Amino acid sequence: MPRTPASAVRLLGIVSGAGVAGLGLACLLVLAIGLATAASPGASWFTAMDVLILLLAPFPLGLAAAVRGTGLAPGSTRLALPCMAAAMALAGVVHLSTLALGGMNDALAWPSLPHALDILAWDGLFAIAVLLMAPAFRGETAIHRLLIASGGLALAGLIGPITGVMALRLIGIAGHALAFPVAAALIARWFSRWRPAART
Repeated sequence: MPRTPASAVRLLGIVSGAGVAGLGLACLLVLAIGLATAASPGASWFTAMDVLILLLAPFPLGLAAAVRGTGLAPGSTRLALPCMAAAMALAGVVHLSTLALGGMNDALAWPSLPHALDILAWDGLFAIAVLLMAPAFRGETAIHRLLIASGGLALAGLIGPITGVMALRLIGIAGHALAFPVAAALIARWFSRWRPAART
């Protein structure tokens, strides 16, 4: 039996939300291990992060597409999808390039073009996309607040490169590596219960 558009949107939301939550957790664990062993030369966590981010990238985009597909979002929220697409495309190019050229180690130096583009992707475009998604969940307090927290923290990560104190970028990382995966898990659960209202 062919899937209806609503069931396809629901499936996309569930799969994308679960993908963000699962791979987001994996990224967070690898990041924590990497920061704990940052003094180790040639640490393989840089390569692992590149691979995980490349695997992760389709899922936030799918989540933004699913949210748009519900028809619940206000008109301005439709901009979340192109912003998320731009963010994931840029992040994908950066991490594919650093993977091909031997990992993120040199690219993480500041200032550097790859690092600047990665910040633009995550603390700029991604943050805007998430904030634009939030109004679609005004009736879901936990999701709404988590999306606002995720986008707000990600934007705050720009304080790091602006001030030159790159440790402050951890604020932004908390937004996209902590708050957003939790929100995505809740959105996946929400999609599992979602049924579109009948049109009259």
